[in-house]
Amino acid sequence: MDIGSEELTKLTYVSVLALIVIAVIIVTALIAYSSGKKTGKKQGEIEGLDSEKRCNQKLLAEESRNKDLQREIRNLQKETHRYLQFLISVPDIVKDLVSNLSFEETVDSIFRLTKFLLDPEIIELFLFNKSTNSLILVSSVGSTKGKITVKSGDGLVGLAAENRVMVLRTSQYTTAADEGLEIVAPILFKDRLIGVLGIGNIKLKTGNEKRFIAMVVDLAGVSLQSCEYLEEAKEEAITDPLTGLYNRRYFFEKVKDTAQKTASYESPASIFLFDIDNFKVYNDLNGHAEGDYLLKEISQFLKDNARETDVIARYGGEEFILLMYRTDKDDAYTHAEDIRKSIEEYPFKHREKQPAGFVSVSGGVATFPLDGNSIDIVIRRADEALYESKRTGRNKITIFEPSKFLV
Repeated sequence: MDIGSEELTKLTYVSVLALIVIAVIIVTALIAYSSGKKTGKKQGEIEGLDSEKRCNQKLLAEESRNKDLQREIRNLQKETHRYLQFLISVPDIVKDLVSNLSFEETVDSIFRLTKFLLDPEIIELFLFNKSTNSLILVSSVGSTKGKITVKSGDGLVGLAAENRVMVLRTSQYTTAADEGLEIVAPILFKDRLIGVLGIGNIKLKTGNEKRFIAMVVDLAGVSLQSCEYLEEAKEEAITDPLTGLYNRRYFFEKVKDTAQKTASYESPASIFLFDIDNFKVYNDLNGHAEGDYLLKEISQFLKDNARETDVIARYGGEEFILLMYRTDKDDAYTHAEDIRKSIEEYPFKHREKQPAGFVSVSGGVATFPLDGNSIDIVIRRADEALYESKRTGRNKITIFEPSKFLV
C-alpha cells in the first residue's frame, strides 16, 4: 500500500517527537545520575568530616580525662606523703600532749598538731570559767585580739561552748570575738567543758577538716585535763590543806634554794617565825572548828599583806613562818612588827574572849648568813627568839642577838 505525502509527513513528525522524548529522557537520566553522583560524593565528604570531628573530640576528651587522672594521682601522692608524714610525726606530738608538765607546753603541742593537720593562719584557745559562765582567750597564733572574754551562747565561740558541738561560721551568729574564725569546736573531757578551739583561714583543705579538728579537740581535752590534774597534784603536794599556805616540806626546799641565791649574790635573807598566843584557850572556848577558821583567816591575812618576794608557810599547828628574801635584820623586824600590830587590830571572831581581849601573835626574827651559815640554823635562831617573846610577855617580836642568846 502506497503511503501518501500527508501520512509520511505525520509519520515523520511522530518519529521526531519520539526521538525528542527519548533524548529528553536520556538527558534527564544523565543529569540525575550526575547530580546523584555529586550529591553522594558530597554526602560522603560530609560524613567523613563528621567522623573525623567525632574522632578528634573523642581524642580530646580522652586527653582531658588523662590529664584529670594525672592531676588526681599527683594530689593523691601529695596526700599520701602528707598522711605518711602525719603517721610518722603524730606519735611524738601525742606523746608530748600526754606527758607535758606545764600548761604552756601542752598548749604548744595542741597548736603544733593543729598546724600540721590544717595549716591555719589563726588558732585560738579559749578556756571555760564555770563561775562566770564565760570563755577567756588564753593563747593564740595569728590573732591580735588580746585577752578577751566571751559569754556562753554568744557568737561562734559561745554557741560551741553552750551546745557542745562544732560550729561553722555563719554571718548571723558572728561577733567581734569570732573575727577570722571559720570553725569553732568545744574541748570536752567526759562531758565536762574545758574550753573551745577556734580555727581560721585553713590552707590545707582536703574535705577532712571537721574530722581533723574533732581529733585535735579530743586529744586537747585529755591533755588539758591531765595538765589540770597534774597542777592540782603539784599544788596539793606543796600546800597545807587547811590554810592553803605552803607546807613545811616545801618551805624547806624553797629556803635552800634561797640560801644558794643569797650566797651567790651576797645579799641577806631573814626568817620570821611566829605563833598565835593562847591558841589552846581559843580552841577550848570556841571549839576546834572555830580554831581552824581562825587559822584560815590569819593565813588569808598573811597572803593579802605579803610582799611579792615573801614566802609564807604553815610551820605546824598554830605556827607560821616567813622567808624574806634580800631583807636585812632591821627591815625584817619592821615588817614583822607591822604584821603583829595588824593582827592585834584585826576584828577576828571571838577576839574579845582571848586573855588580852584580842588575837595576838609572838615571833622571832633571825637573818642569814649573819646568824648562821645555814638556813636550818637561822630558823632555829628565829625559834629561840620566838621563845624569848613568849617568855617575856607575848604579843611581841624579838630579834635574835648572839650576845643575848646562847649560841
